[in-house]
Amino acid sequence: MNARNMVLCVAVVALVVWGATACGRPVLPDPDPEILPAEEVPEGLEAFRENIMSGGPPPDGIPPIETPQYQPLDAVGDRLHDDDVVFVVEATEGVFVYPQTILVWHEIVNETFDGVLSSLTYCPLTGSAIGYRGRIGDVETTFGTSGKLVNSNLVMYDRDTDSYWPQVLGRAVEGDYTGRKLETFPVIWTRWHRVKAHYGEASVLTEGTGFLRDYTRDPYGSYRESGNYYDSGPAMFPVMAEDDRFEPKTVVIGGWVNGQPFAIPKETLQQDPVLAFSFEDHALLAVYDMPLDTVRVFLLPEGEGGGDWDVDEERFRDRISGNSWTLRGEQIDSPSGGNGLPMVESFDVMWFAWFAFHPETTVHG
Repeated sequence: MNARNMVLCVAVVALVVWGATACGRPVLPDPDPEILPAEEVPEGLEAFRENIMSGGPPPDGIPPIETPQYQPLDAVGDRLHDDDVVFVVEATEGVFVYPQTILVWHEIVNETFDGVLSSLTYCPLTGSAIGYRGRIGDVETTFGTSGKLVNSNLVMYDRDTDSYWPQVLGRAVEGDYTGRKLETFPVIWTRWHRVKAHYGEASVLTEGTGFLRDYTRDPYGSYRESGNYYDSGPAMFPVMAEDDRFEPKTVVIGGWVNGQPFAIPKETLQQDPVLAFSFEDHALLAVYDMPLDTVRVFLLPEGEGGGDWDVDEERFRDRISGNSWTLRGEQIDSPSGGNGLPMVESFDVMWFAWFAFHPETTVHG
């Protein structure tokens, strides 16, 4: 199937699905600006606004899950395959697991985590799962799917003002909230067999979504197989910028420090599980969590960053200072008086999408 036919096919699938309806805080973010008047919108945001296009379905034609239902991890049985992709949220209330096979049909789950309205968002076209708080200034809101795309990426809208928020960007590009940036929380991209081996207890999203969908079928392909949309070929929809340093679907860890973007090929950390680097006058450390096949990026305190690092399945350690932390950045040993490490906002995303939004990105590793 060529790219044009694939686009038409996905648009038709989305419209058919619509008709089938049955009923960690970021570290070092750029400043959250005041709501900007239209004449003061940064040039970059205006360009994103101008490149918004229809993805096929109408607003909420891909319906978010508003009242998620869960079951215990040990009650899932054979509903999920071992190699199924799942997204994990580690909240103060417990661990919550969201199968990609469900999220591909809904893209947003609106929930309350840590006492704040929050949204787990997933764009299958760009391979990005990102947690966003619904707190914007003094307002708390939830998000829906606009039916629009920019850089082949989901454009969300908030239920307060209908402003448009590209998911990878996390910043409003159209509407009353233009210029505002959302607060993120960590979402772990992993596989079901890793979740079963790692967590003793967890709440797993069920198929009781209130909508009639075939959750055994993925309209874009499958993460259990190769040679389909998720690992091959170009973006499905037009993008604003392209770069051939990596194949388009290469998974990178994309993140920001002081509003400036960086990217690390995930494969780099899978092969060598610790990467220390400097960015925006800060010492950073990217650490590969082997049990969950995920990457976390930490801000290092002064005096750290030049050490000789090692990592295992439970902790990482600076051999020079003797300081060690869990894979979540919690302090274990601190001979030199260290503390827990703040986590820098970052997430898995396909290279083509990260570069399309951030052509100025710095690549490490």
